[in-house]
Amino acid sequence: MERRSFLLGLFALSAGAATVALSEKADAAALGAAAPALGATPSEKAATLPDGTPIEQAQYYGRHRRPRPRRQVCTVRRNRYGRPVRVCRWVY
Repeated sequence: MERRSFLLGLFALSAGAATVALSEKADAAALGAAAPALGATPSEKAATLPDGTPIEQAQYYGRHRRPRPRRQVCTVRRNRYGRPVRVCRWVY
C-alpha cells in the first residue's frame, strides 16, 4: 500500500503542476487579449462575451431554497423470529 500511496501522490503532484502551468498560460493570453479593450469600462466588458454576445444576469437558487416537508411513518412488522418490530421511515 505504501507504493500505491507514493504513486498516487506523484500523480497528484504532476496533475497540479500541469494545471498551474495551463492557468498561467491562460492568464497571459487573457492579459494579451485585454490590451485592445483598455478603453472600455469594466461594466461593458463584464456584460458581453468575447464574441459580443450580451450576458443575461440570472440568480440561480440551489436545492436548499426551501426545505421539503417530511413526516415519519411507522409500521409494525414481524422480524425473522416472528416477533413484532416497529419500523419507521421518513417520507415526503
